[in-house]
Amino acid sequence: MTDSSEPVLLTVAGLLVEVAERPLLTDFNLKVEESALIEIKGPNGSGKTTLLRYLAGIRRAHKGSIDYRDHDFAYVGQKPGLNASLTVFENLKWLTRNADQDISDSNLLLALSDLGLKSMRDTPVGALSAGQVKRCGLASLLALNAKIWLLDEPLTSLDEAAISWLKVAITSHRAARGATILATHAGLGLPDTTTIDLNAS
Repeated sequence: MTDSSEPVLLTVAGLLVEVAERPLLTDFNLKVEESALIEIKGPNGSGKTTLLRYLAGIRRAHKGSIDYRDHDFAYVGQKPGLNASLTVFENLKWLTRNADQDISDSNLLLALSDLGLKSMRDTPVGALSAGQVKRCGLASLLALNAKIWLLDEPLTSLDEAAISWLKVAITSHRAARGATILATHAGLGLPDTTTIDLNAS
């Protein structure tokens, strides 16, 4: 989807995306290259979230293929999947261990600091605001060594400061040759963005 000279990180070929056995997308194809930023847009019900769940392996593809070429990915959904009874730090520690990555405590705290959550490291996630929960989920992106980021409506519940941080984080990730795919109603406004409009498919 970007300059053809860039190495391909992810290839999706002939993917069937469906909900309750109702096809939303048929024969969906995508090539994601290094440093790519891809925004998936479309109205509610068009398949944005469902497509990301296929890419993340949450839903099993019955037709087509998804090939990450041995690259790791990190997925942050609309609900980050955090445990409300665990603290912010405990959740981040669990997320990294669940991804089979041994991240030092200092790096985890650095991620929380970047998102303004360091002072809340010992606060149960259940006591956080919606915006703080979203930021806690996004902190995993900084803690995990993932080549591809999959983000579902990442702007929801974020204030302007957090949105600015996300733009900087994605820009830095691209500079390190990582790719980002996000489902969104509102674009980030970053340069060299590829837009996939599911409403037009």
